[in-house]
Amino acid sequence: MNDRIVVAGTETRTGKRAGRPPLWLLVALASTGTLAMHMFVPALPFTAQTLGISTQESQLVLTVYILGLAVGQPIYGPVTDAFGRRPVVIAAMMLYALGTLVCILAASLPALLSGRLLQALGGAGGITLARAIVRDVSGPGGSQKDISLLNLIMLTAPAISPVIGGWIVVQGSWRGIFVFLLVLAATVLMLSLRLLPETARHRKRLTFQVLLADFRALAMKRQFICIAVGGALGSTATYGYFAAAPYILIQQMEVQPENVGYFVGGILVGAISGTFISRLRVGHMSQSAFLQFGGLLAVAASGAFLAAVLTEVLTPALLFALTFVLMFAAGCISATALAASLDSVPQLAGSAAGLFGAAQMSFGALSTVLVGFGTRPDLSCALTLFSAALLSLALLYLGKSGA
Repeated sequence: MNDRIVVAGTETRTGKRAGRPPLWLLVALASTGTLAMHMFVPALPFTAQTLGISTQESQLVLTVYILGLAVGQPIYGPVTDAFGRRPVVIAAMMLYALGTLVCILAASLPALLSGRLLQALGGAGGITLARAIVRDVSGPGGSQKDISLLNLIMLTAPAISPVIGGWIVVQGSWRGIFVFLLVLAATVLMLSLRLLPETARHRKRLTFQVLLADFRALAMKRQFICIAVGGALGSTATYGYFAAAPYILIQQMEVQPENVGYFVGGILVGAISGTFISRLRVGHMSQSAFLQFGGLLAVAASGAFLAAVLTEVLTPALLFALTFVLMFAAGCISATALAASLDSVPQLAGSAAGLFGAAQMSFGALSTVLVGFGTRPDLSCALTLFSAALLSLALLYLGKSGA
């Protein structure tokens, strides 16, 4: 018989060790949310043509999805802290599948945006819960390495997904991408039902007062706020490039549509490399120093991007090289900032993971909007990335000595 301890609205189960789910299942859960974003990037111009909408309107398909991820993640945090990981994962994957089905059947932009919103709200659960589960089973000592490993593996699928998306849309249509995602969602749902144990050791009653107290505690944590916001800017402002890339490459540089996926997916290898390095740095370099390194590298790469645009020397090869380095910096920042955030408030790991993810997606969505302004996608993109990198570096510096 398990003992139970209830303290200040928190129920802790003791005497029972939480099961450890397979890492590949957590990767699949987290990847459902990111795949739906990256795989659809090459399809943006084709969607605009099919639905008879403008370039800026087609970018809303990406923006709305990222906003859905932003809204969903802070909601999932306290909900899963109250009801456990497993039932919330199941509900999230069902919502993701429903939204994907709506996208397949959509005949207008409003219908497509509605489906994307539902899909994103479900995908947010996979991302948030995979991170929280890793923290559950790893503890503070192993969270940095395990989160880095999770990010490292889950970035592999988005790295090749734009290539797959480009192939699907050229061979068939943009709806085929959603058919692929629906099959994936159904598979992950069935595997979760079979293999995912409950890992939450702490339960908090889900009341408005508890939620308010949780978020107030996080908001008062200076180090958490600076690192979460700085880490979010440093890791997802690059989403603006994903939104602008088809127009920079196809319209300005005359790259063939089927090759866009290589420019988008290829640079994610940079993020994979950065995440791998962030795992290796544990025990050799402090979190603060490593975050400063990533921030400085992002400023250098985005500044070079802006300079190349202003001097009109930007080529497809140079664009790939600079964005590859920028994604490497994002990989360095993301896993390290996330681990630092969760370790600072282990009793609120679900809420902290949700808030961190919400900040990431909010800034990612904002960057996709900003790159749509002006008549030159390359200039708008470069200005957005450089500004975000500067602000990220400043916040990461401020957060290094917080209490």
